[in-house]
Amino acid sequence: MIQEFYVENYQSIKGRQGISFVPNRKMSTGSEEYLLIRVSEHVQLLKLGILYGYNASGKSNLLEAMDFLRTLVVDGAEAKDEKTGFEPFLLSPETLEVPGSFQLVFYIDAVKYEYSVSLNGQRILSESLYFTPDVRKARLYTRVYDEDLRVSRLSFGTSCGFKSRDRLLLEGNTLENCTVLSAYRKTNVNSLELDKVFSYFRDHISPIITPRVLLREWSVDRLIQDDRHKDFLLRLLVKADFQISGLDIIEDSFDVTAELLDDLKGKGAPAVLLEDLKQKKTVENRELVFSHTTTQGEYNLPFEKESQGTLRYFGLGGILNEMITSRKFIFIDEIETSLHPDLVSFFMQQFLMNTTGSQLFVTTHNQFLMEQDYIRNDMLWLCEKDEEGQSTYYSVQDFRLHKNVSVMNHYRAGKLGASPQLGSPVLGEGY
Repeated sequence: MIQEFYVENYQSIKGRQGISFVPNRKMSTGSEEYLLIRVSEHVQLLKLGILYGYNASGKSNLLEAMDFLRTLVVDGAEAKDEKTGFEPFLLSPETLEVPGSFQLVFYIDAVKYEYSVSLNGQRILSESLYFTPDVRKARLYTRVYDEDLRVSRLSFGTSCGFKSRDRLLLEGNTLENCTVLSAYRKTNVNSLELDKVFSYFRDHISPIITPRVLLREWSVDRLIQDDRHKDFLLRLLVKADFQISGLDIIEDSFDVTAELLDDLKGKGAPAVLLEDLKQKKTVENRELVFSHTTTQGEYNLPFEKESQGTLRYFGLGGILNEMITSRKFIFIDEIETSLHPDLVSFFMQQFLMNTTGSQLFVTTHNQFLMEQDYIRNDMLWLCEKDEEGQSTYYSVQDFRLHKNVSVMNHYRAGKLGASPQLGSPVLGEGY
């Protein structure tokens, strides 16, 4: 589970910014058994974080920073001449040549880990991984780039369990544009602790979900893998009042004929696609079908006949199923896309009441969520840009509002910031 995430000098983020899932112990809604995750005897973390802010304020950039860190660890560079993909804050000359930094504080099996990395567009400048298996914090490894010799200096703690030969192998595979964890993935050495951490980034933290991601494929894949997910997704759609009584995946295949290729070519299909189809000769096809029961009988409709809201919620169902059946950290940009405000709130409730070890962080413009009695102020985050164009992030709990005060009304009145300052609707002469 994630406790904190910090980033500095990345896209619209200039100074050090971050979010925290540490709950305020003075807050209580009476539903803490659903809102908090007990990590250990003395540590609890929030399940949910919601980020608000006006358009172009930097909401998405915080999620993209988290996704960038995951990609840096899980994938990493394959060749030494690759760029790191880092993008600094561009609206100030002093930040263009300054490295960016990322820090993640998280727990694996009740053990606290702290991972930090600093980099520019060409190389990793520093990197460290610490953990606290008992009372005292211990180093797993540190790494610093030597500017004079143009090499990375690695130092490993005893907890990694590496022999001298293992250290030399890993150091040799750690390219200057590649994280140690990413290099470890490709090296024939073994460390229980590094295995845990790499697996955490790869399996526990999911890639960012944006409005452009076709979520239905997520759910379709799960239906094909295990038919038991069908009952879950159907119950979800029934509870959401989509008037759907059944769903199924119809799989078939068809031959790639000369007539088909000519038809696709005439419709402007790219040459690469045509050549790929020609090589395959046979194409596997799967179609998602929904059943609707009316007073006139039962009718099957293909997915393209369903509304975008139905398909979006069906896709979110696959994500919810994964958060229930395994421990995941999911972050979703603009979760309300194509969904009614009540349906977004209902999804949040289902997540909170049915998961035990997963966390969800979302951006949204749905102010209705602020008023829900299951939402705590320490779950709510705000984002705005200052006059220099840099994004800042802060928690609603910082305002110390009375528990009976309407957060939504304060936000709409502009008392919490993070809302657009709109001009006159009159456009002037000529319009």
